[in-house]
Amino acid sequence: MSTQAEQVLEAPQAEAAMMQQQPAEPGTLAFMVLKKDTQQPLGTFDQEGLLSLLNAGHVNADDLVYFEGLPSWQPISSVFDIQEQITHFIDDGQDLEKVGEAYREIENVIGPDTNIYYIAIQARASLLSKTTLCTVICDQGIYILSRKRFGNEIEAHDWSSIERTSLKEEGKGMAVFSIFFTNGSRIDVPHLPLKQAQRLFQLAQEIKGQ
Repeated sequence: MSTQAEQVLEAPQAEAAMMQQQPAEPGTLAFMVLKKDTQQPLGTFDQEGLLSLLNAGHVNADDLVYFEGLPSWQPISSVFDIQEQITHFIDDGQDLEKVGEAYREIENVIGPDTNIYYIAIQARASLLSKTTLCTVICDQGIYILSRKRFGNEIEAHDWSSIERTSLKEEGKGMAVFSIFFTNGSRIDVPHLPLKQAQRLFQLAQEIKGQ
């Protein structure tokens, strides 16, 4: 933990903050807050509760925040900047926490100047040795983030190596998104919610048609 969190939180500040506490609902991000010059985290809070603390002046934008998936405590201002960037990826029922994890992982590889257009989240685990967490469409290509035993693995496929993509319904609202490469190989991403798979296919068609 940062050295800026080595003193005890003043009681009036803690009391005021805790009065605003709004525990996160299941399936939503649960934020913990660490005020500067303190060592006692506050929370958890849902996003609305954290914004209420900010608006009331109980916490500041340069105080630290943490939620599952972050590598370490981060300033609230930088985390909410990311939140604003990823909210348009959850229109089709994606899990916000998984989208946030995928966004940070992919951005670390491609850099902040690359445009990420869509993130699709696999609905359930595959029987294969590695589990696909998400499929990402960006202006450089298609990225597949898989969860392996000792961490995440990212497969990067630029558009020049991709011949075409396809979509096949599995039934029960699920679909397989397939990527066919110019060298004759292919990758199948099963168990995607149909709406998300359709969006992947649509975007891939539009980009390859440019």
